[in-house]
Amino acid sequence: MIDVADPRVDTATPSLVGSGPLAAVKAGARAMWWASRTGLADFSIIFTVWTWLFGWGLRILAQVLFYLVIGSLLGPGQGEYLMIGNTVCLMAVHSLLASASLTWERQNGTLPLLVASPTPPALVLIGRSLFWIPDGLVCAMAAFVILGPVAGVHFTAAALGWTALLLVLTGVSCYGLGCFLGSLMLVVPDLRNVVGNGMVTVLMILCGVNFPPATLGPVAHAVSAYLPLTHGLTAIRMTLDAGGASAAVGRQALLEIAVGSVWLVLAVVALQVLARRSRRDGRALFQQ
Repeated sequence: MIDVADPRVDTATPSLVGSGPLAAVKAGARAMWWASRTGLADFSIIFTVWTWLFGWGLRILAQVLFYLVIGSLLGPGQGEYLMIGNTVCLMAVHSLLASASLTWERQNGTLPLLVASPTPPALVLIGRSLFWIPDGLVCAMAAFVILGPVAGVHFTAAALGWTALLLVLTGVSCYGLGCFLGSLMLVVPDLRNVVGNGMVTVLMILCGVNFPPATLGPVAHAVSAYLPLTHGLTAIRMTLDAGGASAAVGRQALLEIAVGSVWLVLAVVALQVLARRSRRDGRALFQQ
């Protein structure tokens, strides 16, 4: 039997911080790497290549095509506007799925183990849903390439490359918001899909997907500036209009990075607060 009073027994809890800043960064990166691989394994169980192509992929293209047809009925240029807006919105939709997938650890019963581990739970929870970003990028780029010519959008190589880069930036920014919502849904997991879908609707209304943000008045326009997708979508519209990047595009990209960073920081803080509360008082915050 081990005597915990024996000085040879190290009873201290290991910590990412205790071994130095560089070691902490490496340990955190390793935790996120394995968490992302776990999430990718989950994704591979949900979809096969064929079910993704002929199920999820076709559904996504049909959704963008629907708005493209509606726009073509509204008048010249409207089809192009709606196609671009709803294609970029695909990136946001995929990233906001993190608000639901962040609760998978609770459903699987592994969340208490994460809370008890020395690794910050936020690293694992944020890392495990990263697969939504490349999935959203593939869907959005496929919609641009396949439906863009139908809408009259002709890409230069430079514009297509910058669009892909801006889509990634927009996806990461929206991922911060998705993780923040997911951190709240850990408390009320039954609402995860309702909240995620509700936020998608808010972004579609306020961020310029189907009409300019200023259309709803100054208050709604001001609110849209603090939401991810707004500046990223504006940057992509500018890029496609100009056939490449510009100083104005760069400014919108920096604003998108700033907004997304704020939401990601809020997500990390919320996850850490929840974990600390659970460790401190033992309440059944993370139990089934």
